[in-house]
Amino acid sequence: MIYINPDVDLHTKEFVQVIIEFITSPAHVAVLTNSFLSLEQASEQVEQCHRHFQKELEIFLGKKHYPYTIMHYYKKGINGVALEIQGIAIQQLLPSRVIKSIYPNREMRIPENPLM
Repeated sequence: MIYINPDVDLHTKEFVQVIIEFITSPAHVAVLTNSFLSLEQASEQVEQCHRHFQKELEIFLGKKHYPYTIMHYYKKGINGVALEIQGIAIQQLLPSRVIKSIYPNREMRIPENPLM
């Protein structure tokens, strides 16, 4: 089951920016949790996950004429993408076999002088 952060508006026809995290861990994390996996194998799993997601986008969104833009590919800190999509189209992604979670894409800043 895909976790969708409650701050993601699924009912708007406006475009929203989201971070989609995939089930497959980034390669350097995967090798730490699985001693039988090489970095090369883990990197290939990440690439396969991205290719599979691209195919899913075409099936779930492209064939139904929902426009979207992949803004950024993530492969190091997390495995996933930043996506701009209509809020109402996000539900079309629920059958995905690679998505773990969906979060709003927000810019966060660390204060220059944090209170201690």
